[in-house]
Amino acid sequence: MFLKSFLRQTTTTKLNPPPSPWRLPVIGNLHQLSLHPHRALCSLSHRYGPLMILYFGRVPTLVVSSADTALDALKTHDLKFSNRPVTKMVDKLLNSGRDLAFAPYGDWRILEAG
Repeated sequence: MFLKSFLRQTTTTKLNPPPSPWRLPVIGNLHQLSLHPHRALCSLSHRYGPLMILYFGRVPTLVVSSADTALDALKTHDLKFSNRPVTKMVDKLLNSGRDLAFAPYGDWRILEAG
């Protein structure tokens, strides 16, 4: 068991994620959102920049708060952001993720849009 976790740590590449505010173990960054989440997100973006990661529970969420950065993310790098994550809930409830709402990006979506 120890060797397995040690090998996993040494073989992974080091990622350079965007900045993230401190978070609590179970709820993540939900405690930092107040009654006015838009104001809390604005103040967090002033502190951490236009691109940051917030954790809602255990789920990391990329928050983009600049129009130029959003254009770059959704126009230039659209293929990287086009798929939805497959979770255990999707796998159990929606027939193993084969539903149209959770289908992977592919040629059929390009044909439908055209």
